[in-house]
Amino acid sequence: MKVAVVGSRNLYVNDLGKYLPENVTEIISGGAKGVDTYAREYAMYNNIKLTEFLPEYSKYGRSAPLKRNITIIENADLVLAFWDGSSRGTKYVIDQCRKRNIPIKVFKPICP
Repeated sequence: MKVAVVGSRNLYVNDLGKYLPENVTEIISGGAKGVDTYAREYAMYNNIKLTEFLPEYSKYGRSAPLKRNITIIENADLVLAFWDGSSRGTKYVIDQCRKRNIPIKVFKPICP
């Protein structure tokens, strides 16, 4: 199962593995700081395929992160969103998943 891991940059996710389904074969993320970093480290440490979609600023300008987020969720079987309750980027992902009927689980961990 391809699982996208997205989230607010100011959050700390302790033991990402407890949130992932057992049958995860690939982790998809956006290569940013925060939650994306934990996703990368978890994938590398556990020998899980990692796909990172980076924002293409030269092509999309200021909307590049939002375009990147759509690419992430369109390539996932499940999205795990770690949201601080205020991040607009993560909220956008949550709303787009619900709009497109893409399975999503939203977690609100405590900020460091």
